Amino acid sequence: MELTSTSKPTLHVFLQEGGWHWGITVERTAGGGMKVVAYSDEGFDSEEEAREDGEYVLRSEDWRSRQSFSRSERRYGVS
Repeated sequence: MELTSTSKPTLHVFLQEGGWHWGITVERTAGGGMKVVAYSDEGFDSEEEAREDGEYVLRSEDWRSRQSFSRSERRYGVS
């Protein structure tokens, strides 16, 4: 994945279809705007739970090599 040198990932937490989700975006290299580079597959019961999971993926930088994440992966140490 090619990112701009100034591209800093941003975590977004949002409510969708009855569950809380997270997504990570970066600035597009060309054309402006943002690009979703990772997201949660399944919803969480609370905003706090989704934020915690998204922050974990953001810190671990796993989002650089994968795009979607199951909500159970962090809990059981699956990479």
